[in-house]
Amino acid sequence: MPDGEEPRKHITEALGGRAIGPLSHQERVDRERVRNLIQGVLSCYNSLVSQERDENRRAELAAKRAFYTDEFRRRVTMSAEERGEVLRTYPEILGRLRAELGE
Repeated sequence: MPDGEEPRKHITEALGGRAIGPLSHQERVDRERVRNLIQGVLSCYNSLVSQERDENRRAELAAKRAFYTDEFRRRVTMSAEERGEVLRTYPEILGRLRAELGE
């Protein structure tokens, strides 16, 4: 290596991150299920907000929609425990919202 040249870094390290190994099959499946569940809940809230005529109730629904929008954005960085919580609790939430929509 010529004088003054630094050894090359992996692009992730050069950008300040850390390299991680590939995901296992089960982890990929869990991440996909988490994405689908959050997206389903968010879709239901979008429908409920658009159908609601009462301004106070609409504001409540919009606040919940904002929460699930944030959850959808951060799903990639969720820990295994947080993903597990989504997989345990969101099917019930989704079922309740679909019933409220009459689906």
